[in-house]
Amino acid sequence: MNYQDLYIMWHVVTGKGLNLPHLIMKNMLRATSKVEGALPYGMVITKIISHFGIIVGNEVASRLDVGDIYNASSLKIMGWKRMVKAIFGYLKKMAEEKEELKVKG
Repeated sequence: MNYQDLYIMWHVVTGKGLNLPHLIMKNMLRATSKVEGALPYGMVITKIISHFGIIVGNEVASRLDVGDIYNASSLKIMGWKRMVKAIFGYLKKMAEEKEELKVKG
């Protein structure tokens, strides 16, 4: 049992409102910072998408190749640099913006 489980149980026991979408988004964002992490809540997201009329049944399952997985090193090879946690910026654009600031300043 972790802190999040206790947090959810506390809300259930006390009858207080729980912002479940916020909790789901926090966990999804946390999963993106892991190198070998899968995106959680696949079944829940599928239910939500289906509720809004987006057809997902026509999708064909496929296995991921090594080239389909992007991590920090593959993004660096493509010219991207990690700026803050899971946010990356394109190196050429960052250099151009830096030059513009030098010219203006």
